Amino acid sequence: MGENDPGLWIGLSLLAAILAIAWLVGALRQRSRRGRSYDYPATYRLRSRLRRMARPTLLLFPAKSPGFSKLGGLPELPADTAWPEFEGRPPAFVAQLDLAAFAAHAGMPWLPHEGRLYFFFDEARNGALDCCVAIYSLEPPGPPVAFPAPLAASQRFAELRVGFMRFTSLPSWDWLGEDEPGPEIDWEGFDLLADADLGDEIEHRVGGYPSEIQGGQMGVHCEYLWRGLAWDPDGPVPDDIRRAGRQWRLLLQIDSDPALGMNWWDGGRIYVFVRARDARRGDFRKTVTITQTH
Repeated sequence: MGENDPGLWIGLSLLAAILAIAWLVGALRQRSRRGRSYDYPATYRLRSRLRRMARPTLLLFPAKSPGFSKLGGLPELPADTAWPEFEGRPPAFVAQLDLAAFAAHAGMPWLPHEGRLYFFFDEARNGALDCCVAIYSLEPPGPPVAFPAPLAASQRFAELRVGFMRFTSLPSWDWLGEDEPGPEIDWEGFDLLADADLGDEIEHRVGGYPSEIQGGQMGVHCEYLWRGLAWDPDGPVPDDIRRAGRQWRLLLQIDSDPALGMNWWDGGRIYVFVRARDARRGDFRKTVTITQTH
């Protein structure tokens, strides 16, 4: 290829144009940033706090290679485990999860690395501490268990086998106890934000922070519910309750999902929490469930 080759000069011209555009974009960005008045001490404090509090979360999505984990359908309960009842009434089956299958996807040391979880939700008892029951078992799963005859058709959900996709989860401003920051905070280059915001997508997931519909600090709310106390989200929180609230972890978030026939009131969500120390030893009898809707 000679120096008079037209293709060479065209290529060099294109490269020069690309470099010029890149320089121009960078210059405009720097000029835009210089025109702003950032509060850098506040920016550093917020960034540092969010980095410290970031947690992994696993989004449940349609599995390419179906396994045990799924939403809806019929539960594959161990031979010695019966469909639970609330006051003689069967709750709806909402999910089953293989803990070993997603342990490799995210570091959640508060969860056992083996065993299976089954979740049942009683819509009639919404608002009760234990309106959702989680059953943990180390026994092998059995064949699908048929729907109990008394279970309403609206509570018999379609099945979706799920896989797991890891994201970074950040607490909301309510959870942090902070007012939402204004334009004085410089977020450019803060890479955690890219994974944290899942937008308006349907969010069935495990771990991390909840995607609140109505806001609030759910860890504190869980502790109030656990103690049988009335919770005022706008009132002061005693230090002992605030400290205890840090132990609660999001075990499962189930969204409204038209494809599965799940609609929690007006497009709401179910949030099941467990204390880290209980989950580590395989005790899922002490969960707290919060529901929110639009």
